[in-house]
Amino acid sequence: MSIIRSYFTPPDAKRPSHYREAWWDEEAGELVVHHGQLGHIGTTEVETVRNQHEADTLLASFAEQNSADGYLDIAEFQQERLVISIRYKSPKLTMVEETNAEKFAGQFTALLAWRGLGAVDKWQSLLNDGEFQFEVSTVHRNKAARFASEALKYTDFRADRMHIGRI
Repeated sequence: MSIIRSYFTPPDAKRPSHYREAWWDEEAGELVVHHGQLGHIGTTEVETVRNQHEADTLLASFAEQNSADGYLDIAEFQQERLVISIRYKSPKLTMVEETNAEKFAGQFTALLAWRGLGAVDKWQSLLNDGEFQFEVSTVHRNKAARFASEALKYTDFRADRMHIGRI
């Protein structure tokens, strides 16, 4: 599944204010277009597409329209990086904490993605440090960081065990 992500930055701004993305879900036979103001849940439109050729044509047209409207491809933006660390409850990692880490990664990715902010690139358990570490790429670090606390609510992790830093 190829995804086209584009961002618009007003002339007087340092960061993008709006996003557009589109992808073809081959399994469902649908072209999905998602767009909105950065940091807010966007609007999603779905169109039935018959085959790969039609999807490719529509995606190319979407990319051309983005360019004409002043949107730049995500590759043209310097991605900001942040790391979320969550300490284990005890020195030894438990299955419950591992499950909570998976929930956190999934929820955090969803909160970021549906607001055009980015994604959790990877996460790992650092046994020697006694913590989980989640690495995030985003076009707006501060807005993305705000959603870490929201994602934490879907787990049994305590907020005082979380630390947000830069990579």
